[in-house]
This record gives sequence, structure tokens and C-alpha cells, in this order.
Amino acid sequence: MVEKKGAGRPSNRDVILDAADQLVAAEGAGHLTFDALSQTTGISKGGLLYHFKSKDCLLQAMLKRRVERYEALREQYHHEFANDPKGELKSILLAALDTDAECSRLGSGMLAAAATNPELLGPLKEHIALTLQRLERIAGSKVGKTLFYAVHGARLFEQLNLCDACVHEREDFAQYLLKLVDELTEIESIR
Repeated sequence: MVEKKGAGRPSNRDVILDAADQLVAAEGAGHLTFDALSQTTGISKGGLLYHFKSKDCLLQAMLKRRVERYEALREQYHHEFANDPKGELKSILLAALDTDAECSRLGSGMLAAAATNPELLGPLKEHIALTLQRLERIAGSKVGKTLFYAVHGARLFEQLNLCDACVHEREDFAQYLLKLVDELTEIESIR
């Protein structure tokens, strides 16, 4: 459960989002209902509606939280690569790659929900546009985008359960990706 810093208990909003994440990961977005959440969390339907006026608002909040968690992870990696001139690029790619199986299932559920209402993807589209701008600034258009698309292609294979090897070979893929960052950005800087 996500806890507020300095607080003893998570907020009801966080409890609801955690339960919604778990429900979507386990059963898919189609099973995400306020009744199911009320039963899981012990929060009344009115309490749920106080925090999220509709299922779409809840799904958007879930997507926004995924973006926030990605950004926190990217920051963490950025600190690890503080002395590496290519650290910002590496942190973007590794944060995108560093997820667990539950996150993959959650992502698949969110994709299914977004298929019925593409407007739900607004926060994610904004995040991707900003990330692509950042990549272009730090690595050039072709190198940054190519690496970014490779990472997200691997993630999509995982989400759609198309490639068991993607999960098992993720560490090797990450190490090779870091090597490519060094090699390709050197080539780009020579041009």
C-alpha cells in the first residue's frame, strides 16, 4: 500500500486506488465496479463516489498514478547515474523497462478500458509527448525514439503475453540497452 510520508495510514483515495489496481490486474478493467471496490475496501459506495465521481475518473486517476510512479522510478535511476553524461537517457529507458508482472496485467486491463474510451489515455499521451521531447533533446530524434520504442515494444509483448522470454531476459535486455545507449549516442555525437 502507498503511504503518505509522515502519516500512519494511507488515505482512502490511496486505498481505493490500490484496490482498483489489484482488481484490474487480477480480473481486468471490465470487473472494476464501485460495488466490487466497496466490498474489497470496506468503503461505502458513497465514499468511493466522493473520491471518484465515475469509473472513468477512477481509471484516469489510476493512469495518472502509473505515470507518477514511473517518474519517481526515473528520478531514482537518474540519481544512480548522476555521474554518467548519458544518465538521463538511461534513466528514462530503465524506468520504462522496470516493472513487474502485476504492472503488466494492470497495463493490459487499462488498455482494454481505454479501448472503450480513448479519452482516458489523456494523461498517458501527455506523458509520452513530454518524454519524446526530452529524448530528442538529450539523444537526438532517431536514437532516443528508437531505444524508447524498443523498450515499449518489449513491454507490450509482456502485457499481451506474447513473449515469455521478454520477462526472463529482461535483465540481459536492460544491460544490452545500456551498452547501446553508450554506443549509439557516441555515433550521434560524431555526426
